[in-house]
Amino acid sequence: MKRLMTMALVVLMAGTAFAQLENSMGVFFDEEMLTQENTNFDPEPGVDFTMYLAVINTTLNFVGGYECSLAATDDLIVLGWGGPDAFWEEGAYAYPDGFSYGGFNFGDNFNHLVGYSFPVPTGGVSAVLSKMRVMYMGSSTVELTMGPSEPSSVGGAGPAIANGIDPDDLVVCTYTSGPDLGGLVGTLNGAGIEFPVATETQSWSNVKSLF
Repeated sequence: MKRLMTMALVVLMAGTAFAQLENSMGVFFDEEMLTQENTNFDPEPGVDFTMYLAVINTTLNFVGGYECSLAATDDLIVLGWGGPDAFWEEGAYAYPDGFSYGGFNFGDNFNHLVGYSFPVPTGGVSAVLSKMRVMYMGSSTVELTMGPSEPSSVGGAGPAIANGIDPDDLVVCTYTSGPDLGGLVGTLNGAGIEFPVATETQSWSNVKSLF
């Protein structure tokens, strides 16, 4: 029995240790795989590519809008901004005929104040919030950081998402790198970021002392 309880505690602690932080916002370079492996991209100088801004491990089932700022440690050329279901065609973003979540940025390319025509579903897991078509002319490592929008609906507390069911419900987001790396969310020609892990309230030494 003692051994069985020990094994159960080990499994419980392991499951908790790898939990992602809730409502984490960041930049990815793959639309389907919103993982830490896709937080870096090695672009060919002068060739355009897509950055996907997304929220992961969200507590909302629908997102009605979002806000954040973006910055880069070297000059990026932004060719266009589009909502989550936009597609790049002939040098501009277009939307599907008929139903579309749409998306309008009331800010600019690096200051996003975004509302959608229809709430974007997350499945209670994650969602791409927007797309940016970008070009980088250099070959240096570029760090991409995120922060609160200007103006901020949450008093500058950080990026935020609006509940698609209740627009008055604003959720302050953390960053995919966690709260301690200055808003770093991605790199070009770099190593990307690592997702943080949940902090345990009980150490393994504390657990062993129970037996």
